Amino acid sequence: MEVDPKTIRELQKKIEVEKDKREIEATEAWRTELETIYKKKYENLNALMNDIKNLTERMTNRIKILTKMIKEGV
Repeated sequence: MEVDPKTIRELQKKIEVEKDKREIEATEAWRTELETIYKKKYENLNALMNDIKNLTERMTNRIKILTKMIKEGV
């Protein structure tokens, strides 16, 4: 069964749009996390640094999970 090139382009476009939507959602979620840290009143610099460190660790863990999922084809 042969697929029409126009159909292939349309499917590729839909996939790109969906991928972009998901990227926007992920970016908005991280921005919200960062805004929470920004708005929080810190007593000292160490508390701020700790929250930033925790956020970056969570982001790193998420990247590792997504990378592993891509490699496994999930």
